[in-house]
Amino acid sequence: MLMFNKNTLLTGVVIATVLGITVSSCKDDDNPTPPPPTPRSKSFELKGSGADKDKKVGDITITENTDSSVNVVLNLTKNIKDADHGVYLIAGTAAAPKTDTLLKGTFKGTGAALKIDLLTKVKSIKVSKPGGIQKDTAFKYNNAIELSSHLKVMKAADTIAIGLFGKSN
Repeated sequence: MLMFNKNTLLTGVVIATVLGITVSSCKDDDNPTPPPPTPRSKSFELKGSGADKDKKVGDITITENTDSSVNVVLNLTKNIKDADHGVYLIAGTAAAPKTDTLLKGTFKGTGAALKIDLLTKVKSIKVSKPGGIQKDTAFKYNNAIELSSHLKVMKAADTIAIGLFGKSN
């Protein structure tokens, strides 16, 4: 009988300890931390030129990161293999371009569908103004979407893809 009481006492202590740990680890939080907001994303269609002027040849996508920086990705279905291509994001529309260049870059064509990371985790860009002046400009998601601009992909003087970007869309 003494052994039964000893084991019962030990079992009771173990159960009480486990329950105490379980209860103390449960937290009643009246103000739970909300989940982080879902990153926003928006794509803008790029069309060809000449005979392809009504054909979609790619898109440019802006995505917001959790730290408020943005990524800008260019997806093309059309490019010229082994040729250097220029990418220009210019203020204003193609019909009424302004003199501010928001982004200028180059890439080598593959002849196949191609994805190019134009900007990665940026919060500001250097805008090229007339006269060679550069100005730091905020480029978070809302800033970028509010811009009235267009993107051109060129091979030499030939436009391969063109489309509106931002609020001009």
